[in-house]
Amino acid sequence: MLVVFIVLFSLAAANPRHKQYRYDYEYNSKTDAFYKLHVATATDNEAKSRCQKEGAELMTISSQDDVVQVHKMLKQFPDIGNYVLVTSDGLQHESAEETPLIYMEDPDWPETSRGQCNVVTREGIVETSNCLNKLPFMCKIKAINVIYDSRCKVYSSGYKYYNITGSCYKMSETAASWNRAYEDCHVVGAHLVIINSQSERSLLYDVMNAAPRVPTSAASWFILAGIRATDANNTRVFKTVFNQTLEEAGFAEWSPGEPNNASESEKCGSIFLNDAKYNDVDCLKEFAYMCENEIGIHQA
Repeated sequence: MLVVFIVLFSLAAANPRHKQYRYDYEYNSKTDAFYKLHVATATDNEAKSRCQKEGAELMTISSQDDVVQVHKMLKQFPDIGNYVLVTSDGLQHESAEETPLIYMEDPDWPETSRGQCNVVTREGIVETSNCLNKLPFMCKIKAINVIYDSRCKVYSSGYKYYNITGSCYKMSETAASWNRAYEDCHVVGAHLVIINSQSERSLLYDVMNAAPRVPTSAASWFILAGIRATDANNTRVFKTVFNQTLEEAGFAEWSPGEPNNASESEKCGSIFLNDAKYNDVDCLKEFAYMCENEIGIHQA
């Protein structure tokens, strides 16, 4: 009995409670923080904005462990150059010699962004680079600052629960392609919105039309939804992100004249604001979208 107790105690001690954040962030126990390397390049201001939208900050190097983390994650991407943008520490560093991936000369850019920003090299050296250079960048959030909405079970803020459907919803503030919108919802524990009933359709009509319009969206009269077409036997069949047909999901109504597959490129789904019914759209174009999480349903 004593032997069993000792073994169980050892297993428990070797497996402390696992800390979690968004699915696209990596935890470092030495710094007690989460990190994400963005390989899509950005200027200093763009990178800070992107990190903030994810609930994090553009990484400030506070220890050698931060540098080691950058080095570790950068090794996974050998073809994105030798520099990762981080927040300036205010100290003097050698200037980076490598030509940036993209250089932007914008006369209207704020003067505060025209200075020198910090970058970390593949060798773990902190150098400086023009803040207008577009480079990969690193976001970081301390575990103590992680945002978790226990009511909606998502690693994000801004979700609202509605008892009529038992779901939480959040409208996007930016536009995205279908794949990007899917990923943005998924990484926080949610999914692109799906209509499962007439009562949910009525609710979404109110929620969509009460939300501010997204100015960067390619169209303002619909939002992306969690349905996409599959080609089976040369017949388009729309299914949800959970691989259900629309009928199986509980709602299969299309707006009049839809889906029309305009230009033979509309394989993703959206919801019209004027009637809260489905419409097909080009997957590559960027539109506003809504994330949803059913409490206790489809949980990973």
